[in-house]
Amino acid sequence: MGNSAKSKSIGRLILQLALACLLIVGGIWALQGAGDFGAMALKGMLGSWAGLIFGVLELVAGVLLLLECFIGDKFGAFDNILGWIIMIVWAIAIVVGDILNGSFKQFLPWLYGFAGHIIVLGALWSLND
Repeated sequence: MGNSAKSKSIGRLILQLALACLLIVGGIWALQGAGDFGAMALKGMLGSWAGLIFGVLELVAGVLLLLECFIGDKFGAFDNILGWIIMIVWAIAIVVGDILNGSFKQFLPWLYGFAGHIIVLGALWSLND
């Protein structure tokens, strides 16, 4: 694998586009009453209102990430604050959904889902500069 600045910037762009899509879809899904992993964990802990609020935050953060790919970072600290909120909720969801309430009897499906959730958390962390 290349270690050049160009390959790192292309990798960052791909990661940012994928994460933006994931957050936009998750936000829309949460606003429709269902939700992704983070929204469902919040709904389970605090009620449907929390899932809706998280959905709005996800949708806005995803749109900002997508816009940033094309216009640069014009939003300053606002998108970083949203990123931190989503990261914290996502980490809590991992603890509650994957660890405390995880279905370890089917280990490989559990591990696959857990790894995907950790990848999202890593992407959020990596792109929140």
